[in-house]
Amino acid sequence: MTLADTIRSHVVDHYIEPARRRGQAAVTVVARDVLRGLGYGGDRAPAVCSALRAQKFLREHDLAVTVEGPPAKQSTTTMFTYRLADRKEPDDSRQALNAIRKLRGIGKETFAALGGGEKWLRRERASFHKDAAAERPRGPERS
Repeated sequence: MTLADTIRSHVVDHYIEPARRRGQAAVTVVARDVLRGLGYGGDRAPAVCSALRAQKFLREHDLAVTVEGPPAKQSTTTMFTYRLADRKEPDDSRQALNAIRKLRGIGKETFAALGGGEKWLRRERASFHKDAAAERPRGPERS
């Protein structure tokens, strides 16, 4: 899991989902609180701020965000106010899309063990072409 994924997961588990369960329309998250919750120092504030306003995060959790803080918006004092979409009955297509997104990277370790996905694919193609050539019917033999 990447640093950004760890940060986003923490915010969903400790802020977003509890707010949804309470029926809140919005929740405010301060970068400093996330850093403390994860046991990180202030030097990770830019990573926290970037992860929490990423489009990936907002899309996956049906959020809209307003960011307040210093001009660079990369400080421990940066505040993220998330407006929570009503998710009482998610539509089937969104559920299916999220399920597919969770499969991303599932074969990463397997392909790494085989020398990488590209190398494996080249071997498979070469093997396929050898097998196809061996099975091809030959024309009449000439004397």
